[in-house]
Amino acid sequence: MHILVTGINQSTASLKVREGISFSKEQLPAALTLLRERVGEAVILETCNRTEIYTSAENVSKATDQVRSFIAEFHELGLESVSPHLYEYIDTQAVRHLFRVASGLDSMIIGESEILGQVRDALTPASEVKSVDTPLVGLFHAAIRTGRKVREETELGRNSLSISYAGVKLAQKVLGTLRGRSVLLIGAGEAGTLVAKALRTVGVSDLIVANRTRARTEELVQNLGGRAIPFDEIAATLQDVDIVITATNSPQFIIDREMVSWALAGRFDRPLFFFDLAMPRDVDPQVAAFDEVELFNIDDLSAIAEENHRERRRAAVKAEGVVDDEVSKFMAWWESLDVVPLIRDLRQQAEEARKGELARALRQMPDLPAEYLKVVEALTQSIVNKLLHHPTASLKRQAGGSQLEAIRDIYQLKHE
Repeated sequence: MHILVTGINQSTASLKVREGISFSKEQLPAALTLLRERVGEAVILETCNRTEIYTSAENVSKATDQVRSFIAEFHELGLESVSPHLYEYIDTQAVRHLFRVASGLDSMIIGESEILGQVRDALTPASEVKSVDTPLVGLFHAAIRTGRKVREETELGRNSLSISYAGVKLAQKVLGTLRGRSVLLIGAGEAGTLVAKALRTVGVSDLIVANRTRARTEELVQNLGGRAIPFDEIAATLQDVDIVITATNSPQFIIDREMVSWALAGRFDRPLFFFDLAMPRDVDPQVAAFDEVELFNIDDLSAIAEENHRERRRAAVKAEGVVDDEVSKFMAWWESLDVVPLIRDLRQQAEEARKGELARALRQMPDLPAEYLKVVEALTQSIVNKLLHHPTASLKRQAGGSQLEAIRDIYQLKHE
């Protein structure tokens, strides 16, 4: 059994391409069900800058083709337009990749705080539609443990940035101080909450929050201050604020060109700054065509990301060491998934042979006393155990892949 990951991220594709391949929360159940039918067990990991599909398969080449075709067909795209942007990792490379993702080592913002929760949350929809089994559950649990260990044992998790906080830092970089600025935050989920906390940290006092779920909005402003507005008042509020930060999970644009055009008419040439931290994007890119508008998206965080990389380079080296250790532990467990059934089958075959030969011998000694029968039974069991002891121990220590296949062929052990 092999582990395979097929994915796309900020290093392989533009935001526009990534949007076209991403899966919304509403799409995940159907997507995972189809993957289960086509490929086998699967988990889809969605983060701010990546979409990845994890599967386990006997035939890597076949599974790779199936996953690539699935992505293209599900999103109604041509395979030729999707394939150049996808990457694949297999077995140890796939495990190391996920562990680095969970540890924040593969993020635009090194050590970001949101990613571990996103890795954890990927298992929920997969479990709900039963698209995941013990192998991938074990992989993701090991990745989560690794991410936590990196944050506990290295400096990578100390004072770490989130994508949300990086967006606020970008706003500071563009505008200077944010004190005295009025900000409209659209989105009160986990990302929106982190944005709100960051805005408070940098001194924003006039904070307005809009979210489709009113209760979430009220909870956020109650905890962090500010005022809540209904979702349908966003357009009117655009006339008054200086900055708009969006961080929702909406599959469609929240703010379009027509809405901004109407709002600008009442702003008297005052500039309006949009910081769109969502993926897919919340703000229609056409909004940037207005002279009074400055629009930034998640790919514009590169300057903040580079500064963060320099600061965390030393901690990242130590974190890579933690990841390597955890990968070795996991691969030993993973290989045991194949070794354990082989050992069971080998012992079962040996036990059946022992019982058969013992029964044939006893037919020639029908009057053997019961106490002697026990001695002979124990003798045959001991012989089998001694013959299998060293091969079994060796299998547990080091056998894998082709060696296991060779042993099955030698002893004519069937695959279940």
